[in-house]
Amino acid sequence: MDVVKSLSLLVFLSLASCSNLPRYPVPASAVPTGFYENRDTPGLALLEYRIARYFARSDRPYPTVCAAAVQRGEGNDERDPAPLSPEVEEKLLARFPGLSALTHCKRAGVGYEDGRTGAAAAVFDVHEIECRSPDLCSAWAGSLGDGPHGWSWYWIEWKRGAWRLRERELDIVVT
Repeated sequence: MDVVKSLSLLVFLSLASCSNLPRYPVPASAVPTGFYENRDTPGLALLEYRIARYFARSDRPYPTVCAAAVQRGEGNDERDPAPLSPEVEEKLLARFPGLSALTHCKRAGVGYEDGRTGAAAAVFDVHEIECRSPDLCSAWAGSLGDGPHGWSWYWIEWKRGAWRLRERELDIVVT
């Protein structure tokens, strides 16, 4: 019986160590959003992941951080970000106490600032989400603050009852 348990543990650990990006820690009191486990929310799972990644950092350059709605199709660099639905925003605000409502982030030049305090701000969003199948999507995700953007390209794949995220190579050839 010990061999079976050992084998089961080995299989579990090998599956857990797949190339998927880790879910970043959130406060123990945080309310789960359910976005990772909802097959209909690949973009929101990616948005949650990027926000959690920011709040897991020890150096946070932006005192105010907001989140915007997932955008399909062409990027929206020139347009103001669209607000999240109230239900989604409430879930993210409950999960991340340091997150602010999008109404607090105002465009300032090429970046954002807190509309109440004037402090530097960043808006996290997901751009150009495309799904090749119900199980595989890709999108740009990250933040825009007062400097260069912090977006990366991701694969979003449905496996074992949850969305799994991994960075996607850009395939850029420098000549």
